Amino acid sequence: MYLLRFIVIISVYVSTGAYTLYSSNPVKSKWLVDRTSSISIAGSTNVNRFCCQVNEYTGPDTITLNPAGASFLGTLSVNIEDFNCNNRIMTGEFKRTLKYHDYPRLTIRFISLEKMPSFGVAAESVKGSVEVELAGISRKFEVMYSACRKNEGNVELVGYRVFGFSDFGLVPPHKMGGLIRVNDKLDVQFRLQLHQINQ
Repeated sequence: MYLLRFIVIISVYVSTGAYTLYSSNPVKSKWLVDRTSSISIAGSTNVNRFCCQVNEYTGPDTITLNPAGASFLGTLSVNIEDFNCNNRIMTGEFKRTLKYHDYPRLTIRFISLEKMPSFGVAAESVKGSVEVELAGISRKFEVMYSACRKNEGNVELVGYRVFGFSDFGLVPPHKMGGLIRVNDKLDVQFRLQLHQINQ
């Protein structure tokens, strides 16, 4: 009798949503992009590699997740002046190549996900679509994400994609009469630390 009552209680507890994962909640949720979010752009020359980063996001921006249709809406706007390549000369060349005086911001618009991640403790891979605007040119790309839950009300979403300077009509910089040449391809990673604000 006690066992039967226990099973009934657990059944009601689960069916009423007292125990939920992010993916089972049909209601739209809004997430604040935390200042600890970052973006990095890594590349290479014919001599070595480099990595330019923005280690503190100064938004503030919000992201909306909607399990119905797996929509993932929001915008990440990064001030190109904030990029640091850990080398003064490289930092200057990188910013000039991105035409930051004329187009001071890199914008990533989130469009959709192929499915809504469960945001469990273990990292989960999921594809999504974004629109990237750089140097006055917009392009749509497919992005691979890794999603996981950090703690209650906080999740991490890491996006990765290989872009090229040429995707945005840009010419990779070169120095010393062309002896040092930057390759076209760039590994772009944005690490979003999201805090739910409509629990």
